Amino acid sequence: MKKLATLGVLLWSVSAVALADARAELRQKLSAFEQFSADFSQQVFDESGDPMQSAEGSMQLARPDRFRWHTATPDESLIVSNGTDVWIYDPFVEQVSIVPLEQAVQNTPFLLISGSDDSRWQQYRVTRKGADYVVTSKDPGELIQEFSLRFDHANRIERFTVLESGGQRSEFSLRNINTAPATAADSFQFTPPAGVMIDDQR
Repeated sequence: MKKLATLGVLLWSVSAVALADARAELRQKLSAFEQFSADFSQQVFDESGDPMQSAEGSMQLARPDRFRWHTATPDESLIVSNGTDVWIYDPFVEQVSIVPLEQAVQNTPFLLISGSDDSRWQQYRVTRKGADYVVTSKDPGELIQEFSLRFDHANRIERFTVLESGGQRSEFSLRNINTAPATAADSFQFTPPAGVMIDDQR
């Protein structure tokens, strides 16, 4: 029994080191750039793996915690973070929701990419699956079950996948990648258009 217990502790230790190494590797790759922009193509699959819809858009980020995600087609939407608050704008229903950054991270883990908060990363496990870094929350009640990233030969993000708790999966392929984009001063601010309903959850 003592040998089995010792083996168990050893295996746990090796596993813990591997998780720490994967997280450190991923964070090192992400910290290599202060800004990032790209166009994206999104493909959504249902829980059976059948394609549901596709979308196109663009994204920009800047450290710390500033982010702009614009889906252009088929339905326009916009997510903007100024590092403290996040605006989620739906022009079709003419509504914008405003939430604290920490709340938004729980439902949009891609915001981890633009952050550098050590305590926030401690809430996630990071493992390697082939060329992918897989990020999973330690909170089983979180909407996003799994989030994976893949980098190109120049260590730039070229692809990521989001798996929701219900089984729906979204795959994003990036192009026109730029790690030193010219960013407008107001890129990470949002002013709701006149007449838009505002749901302020701060």
